[in-house]
Amino acid sequence: MNKEIKIVAPASYAILTAAQKRNILKSLQKKGYKPTWAKNAFKKTTYLGASDKEKLADLTDAFKKNTFLIMGMRGGYGSARLLSKINWDILKKSTSLFAGFSDLTTFQNAYYAKTGKSSITGILAVDFKQQPDATLEHSFDNTLSGGGLTFEGLPCYSKGKTSGTLIGGNLTCFESLIGTPYMPNLKGKILLLEDVGEAPYRIDRMLTHLKNAGIFDKVCGVILGDFYKCRNTWEETDQPVYDILKNFFKDFKIPVMYGLPYGHTPQHFCLPFGTKTTMDTTKKIIHIDGISKKR
Repeated sequence: MNKEIKIVAPASYAILTAAQKRNILKSLQKKGYKPTWAKNAFKKTTYLGASDKEKLADLTDAFKKNTFLIMGMRGGYGSARLLSKINWDILKKSTSLFAGFSDLTTFQNAYYAKTGKSSITGILAVDFKQQPDATLEHSFDNTLSGGGLTFEGLPCYSKGKTSGTLIGGNLTCFESLIGTPYMPNLKGKILLLEDVGEAPYRIDRMLTHLKNAGIFDKVCGVILGDFYKCRNTWEETDQPVYDILKNFFKDFKIPVMYGLPYGHTPQHFCLPFGTKTTMDTTKKIIHIDGISKKR
């Protein structure tokens, strides 16, 4: 069985010590995989690391070779710059599985829109530069093996029951796809949202943009993860942003559940992306199907 993991860097440049690089490789090797760095993973051509052309070459090469898992190095910014340059037919024909998070959810939404393929969200190679949180590591192992996830006891802002395909991820990144050909078809989709380090008014502004763009009229449900450190500089807690979320979503006519442990907190889950998901606010349950091994 092909167990190669190719680590690519479509977003920001990762500054890692030699020890951290070794830890990443050793952690994945212990799981029985064969991790290698993409050719330009640590090249510093621009402020984002390698050039767009070099990043694209690494990404395309990994998909062409049907690498078992293609894993993003880190988030930050930059993956949106590649979208118009990608040969999506190559990615569609590939049997590779992709894993990413944060800025890379920009790519993951586009990847789903252009190929209809699932991926893994919530994990990056830098998570292994030291011993990762047990929740993240175990959920990664589960998701990579095709397992689904069930979350119980989750509260809601708006009641209902629905099933659909999970898309979304980082709110800032998802908002950037509005008006582009890389936004997934929203009908029958459940929108997952989280963010980090954004002031509450910016969260409100982005959600309002989504509302005014008709996003919430098309999806069949919303799941909210963590909005970690989304606070004003003079505040010590994230409570104001959660007050904004409550007021924004409380009158929705589709189910809106919150508290999913997905986001930029130190302890969070790795999730399947682009798979069938069920929400039931009466039972307080969210179930996310695993990724099919037939890719």
